[in-house]
Amino acid sequence: QLNNYLTNPSRNIESLFLYPAVCAAFIKLNATLPSPAAIERLISVAGQVLTDKHCRISDNHIDKKKFLR
Repeated sequence: QLNNYLTNPSRNIESLFLYPAVCAAFIKLNATLPSPAAIERLISVAGQVLTDKHCRISDNHIDKKKFLR
């Protein structure tokens, strides 16, 4: 189905519905872009976590702290 979809000359989003497996993958994997504010908050939190006093913390622990914040 993927090869058929890719060779289909139509570039309308409606042509996606002709290929159910491709459509399901598109819906599952297509993600919207995050807003800049959310990205800036993540960078800010990461900056607060990655300070000198936290230099001996494992990567896994840092990821958990970022997630909890």
